[in-house]
Amino acid sequence: MSPDHEPPRTGRPAFRGLLLALVVIFPGCETLPTGPADSPPDRIRGFNFADWTSSGYFDPPAAESLTELSATGANAISFVITVYQESPGGSSIRLDDPRTPVPGAVSRAIGRAQGRGLSVALKPHVDLDDGTWRGHIEPADPDAWFADYETFLLEWAIFAEAHRVERLVIGTELAGTLPHEDRWRELIAEVRAEFSGELTYAASWDEAHLVPFWSELDQVGIDFYFPVARRANPSRVEILAGWQPWLNRLARLHEQTARPILITEIGYRSVDGAAMHPYAFGDDATLDLAEQADLYWGALEATGQEDWVAGVYFWNWLAAGGGGPDDTDFTPRGKPAEEVLTEAWGS
Repeated sequence: MSPDHEPPRTGRPAFRGLLLALVVIFPGCETLPTGPADSPPDRIRGFNFADWTSSGYFDPPAAESLTELSATGANAISFVITVYQESPGGSSIRLDDPRTPVPGAVSRAIGRAQGRGLSVALKPHVDLDDGTWRGHIEPADPDAWFADYETFLLEWAIFAEAHRVERLVIGTELAGTLPHEDRWRELIAEVRAEFSGELTYAASWDEAHLVPFWSELDQVGIDFYFPVARRANPSRVEILAGWQPWLNRLARLHEQTARPILITEIGYRSVDGAAMHPYAFGDDATLDLAEQADLYWGALEATGQEDWVAGVYFWNWLAAGGGGPDDTDFTPRGKPAEEVLTEAWGS
């Protein structure tokens, strides 16, 4: 998805031209007279449900948080399961870190989610002790690393099958391991032998075109953190215009792989400038609830019109709760972005 290449036409040039014209005519327009964002009921309407403790998915706050998540009209949930390694060149993964959710806690949470009619996915992550992004993992001993990762993934594949989980993400943003294509294909075959549900891989937004094994999976999964504006506080028209070139690239990837696109993560902090740098976290940005809400609207409106998009999982909804009108993190809980979702998903 190099920006040096002209994106293909998607059959919607008039829509794109109209948006660009409106941006020129109304550059300061902050809202549009629109109803709820487009979100077809047959699509995945989900959240990444996240916790980084052993028992957090089981603890009482998680039950309340799950009830609130369900009330948005969501129909899907993806449980994040994180294991750890020391550094990008490390060849061993700690599968028993105290921050890794234990199967018993996840089992209880899955039961609660299914009881509310939510489709369930499991999404494994590998995080690093030194704070490096997982996309830079390049183990010194690939055989040892893949042996650990296989143990990790197969354990959860067997668990997923036993708990009637609909979807398993086989990996998340592991671009540095993609050169070992044969190991990935072997791992996918082993997972298929244990798990009868759908499989995808969650590629980083700048990695997806490099993944060599999409043909072995059911969807092309993308953690979508594309910038969709060039200024803070963009109008909704600007946000939709900003989506168009990325939609063209996603459409091309769909055509090349013959697989639906599943947005395995998409999210925006409730801060000024989130549209320009949706991947940024942890800084002292200025609170901006309205920009986050408009970005949620734009994501739903842009993807809801494409029948090759299987759906979206927003990042994130926290098992421990969090959020609220003073929070600058990614969760929409207790913010206008939650109202946008409820209006779209509840209709």
